[in-house]
Amino acid sequence: MTNALEQLLREITSQPALENDFYRRWMSESIRIEELEIFARNYGAWVKSFPDALATLIAATDDLDAKGEYVKTLYSEMGYGNPRKAHSVLLDDFFKELARKLGEGGRLNRDRLERDVELLSSTRELIEGERELYGDAQMSFGAQLALEWQAYTMLRKLYDGARNYLPLWSNPDEFHEACEYFYTHIGAAEKDHKEESLNAVRRYARDEESLARIVEGYHRHLKLISDFWQGLYRAVTELAAKSSAATGEA
Repeated sequence: MTNALEQLLREITSQPALENDFYRRWMSESIRIEELEIFARNYGAWVKSFPDALATLIAATDDLDAKGEYVKTLYSEMGYGNPRKAHSVLLDDFFKELARKLGEGGRLNRDRLERDVELLSSTRELIEGERELYGDAQMSFGAQLALEWQAYTMLRKLYDGARNYLPLWSNPDEFHEACEYFYTHIGAAEKDHKEESLNAVRRYARDEESLARIVEGYHRHLKLISDFWQGLYRAVTELAAKSSAATGEA
């Protein structure tokens, strides 16, 4: 592993992808159902799209060892062959249960959100940009490295915010059962994915030119992720401001 990449990974938690206004808002307070709709629609779309982007990465990679590492990650994302344990399904289950506890049953169901809530432009840019990066035989290694090395902190912060809703559950055990999506990542999955992405990079960073392309993919992906969270924060904040203004006028 080169010193340049080691330094990047040491500094990743201070990047805007992980230090941003949305995380601060999400972890500090519970947000209203209308704001949750925006969050669930956009974050859910990214989570659902990721296995397809990862499949693109696998197809673009000629190195058999690197390809094998990414296949492990994809298999994990898809619930190790159990469709009920696919990560996007576990996330849907959390949002469904949260809406029910808020007295808004069905409000955060994916099919309803996809029909009634518009996808933000920053979310489209992330999904499309991720697939573009993963289709590049060189930048894809850096892009996946960025994704996986920010993912543990991302999921930990999202779980910390989810705990703001714990009082809605009369039985705390049921809350933790509903949080399987977060525990899957905070447990072994993201630790394994980090190592898999690092192993793939070690295979490909053969010279200065290949290293430069890996670093470029790393930075471009982090920027897409940062823009996604900032776009989500703006949308949620603007909606909250409009609601406050409407309440004040009433």
